[in-house]
Amino acid sequence: MSTAALGKEVSRAERLRVLRQMDDNKLYFNTFSGRAKSKIAINRDSYDVTANVRIERDKAIWISVTALMGIEAARVLITPDSVKVINRLQAEYISKPFEYLYNFTNDELDFFSLQELLVGNVVHQTVSRDTEVWTSESGYLLRSQHNDLQCSVKLDTNYRPTYTLLNDVIRNQRMEAYYADYQFSEAQVFPSHVKISIAAEAFKLQSEMHYSRLVYNEALDMPFTIPTRYKAIQ
Repeated sequence: MSTAALGKEVSRAERLRVLRQMDDNKLYFNTFSGRAKSKIAINRDSYDVTANVRIERDKAIWISVTALMGIEAARVLITPDSVKVINRLQAEYISKPFEYLYNFTNDELDFFSLQELLVGNVVHQTVSRDTEVWTSESGYLLRSQHNDLQCSVKLDTNYRPTYTLLNDVIRNQRMEAYYADYQFSEAQVFPSHVKISIAAEAFKLQSEMHYSRLVYNEALDMPFTIPTRYKAIQ
């Protein structure tokens, strides 16, 4: 992207102000629970589903995906150490260390960044003393380089993310997130429309979610039991 397309790079003082405002406008929570009508595409297959997302901050991400008639198709449990997926349609499961995700994303993307991406916060890899901040009529653009990972974040004029890009050119891995339709709920502002895509070698995932229910800071259950008859995917 050319510097003309970016707009104007801000001064150091303005950069610090923008980063502070961004931090003040982020979503803070101990627990998060959301329900969303979703469209999920994995490679060439596409599904219309309902996703229930639960997050216990810095501890666990739990996702249940239900298809027509309320039948659960898949369940996911991600912790800072592990990734577990139950595929109920195929009676299969995955149980791997967190590093399994690096087959699809840059290894700079840790659990804590993943949870921030899901709720529309700016990932920590984007913010450093070398972060560039550019301004335009539509808001601000943050750019940074974190080892092999190129990070870009667009903020609106209220300092809320509308777009995040994590790009690893060397490994040909790209993750994008779009955020829109910010709404107030329980004194929080949340993007009710979230699109996340992951592109890696021989793998492509796209998820578009329209949230209809949001709850913060309530006790959560994250049940996850793998039936003994299910086959492990290696």
